[in-house]
Amino acid sequence: MMASFFVDFTLSDNDKKLLIVLLFVLILLFIIVGLIGWLIRFVTIRFEGRMDYEIHDAVIYRVIQTPEQLRKYGRKKNNRLFVKANLIPFFIALTSLLIWIIYSAIDHVWARDYFGEFSTLLFNFDWSNENCHTVVWGIRVLSRWPDLVSSPHWVNAYWGSYLLVPLWLIAIIWYAVNTQAYIARELQLNKRIHTVFEKSLDDFNYFDDVKAQGGVPPMNGTNVPPKSPQ
Repeated sequence: MMASFFVDFTLSDNDKKLLIVLLFVLILLFIIVGLIGWLIRFVTIRFEGRMDYEIHDAVIYRVIQTPEQLRKYGRKKNNRLFVKANLIPFFIALTSLLIWIIYSAIDHVWARDYFGEFSTLLFNFDWSNENCHTVVWGIRVLSRWPDLVSSPHWVNAYWGSYLLVPLWLIAIIWYAVNTQAYIARELQLNKRIHTVFEKSLDDFNYFDDVKAQGGVPPMNGTNVPPKSPQ
């Protein structure tokens, strides 16, 4: 009885390979998610201090006196920084638009598989091969590495895609980083709105203050006005 129980759960060689592939995929996903999280954290730490730099003088010299003024001033600064930072990706996108128009007008083809054409510069594998996949618990997964279909090679007719795809990727990533920087500065501004005008008694002790004044509680700052000198 016990022997048959273990036999029923014995894994075949194919099952072991599938588990290894699934484990590899999970580790790869974990690494990718970790890298994305680290990048977001890095950008946040890198750019949140810029907001302190922008609002420092206005706060120190009491130009801003209320949280509402600080919020309005800080957001105006943040919007200007966002627009200024996106000038370069905007011109990259504008350049790609001009290249797309020229590339499409030459052959009179306005819809192409641009990423497919660009992939001729990469190693291409036969991912659609049914022999490389299997079904586990209703999920179609890769069971072995697919065969190589083509090696990187240059096709003169695809010159437009070779320019457009890198420009698009650069513009999108640049804009995404600038957007994250904008959010980081906005969060820092909200933090300063609460801390700059915060009224706190954490470091105040009434009796310690009395001792510092020689046993007499300070009157300035309370509801009792100080006596005018004779």
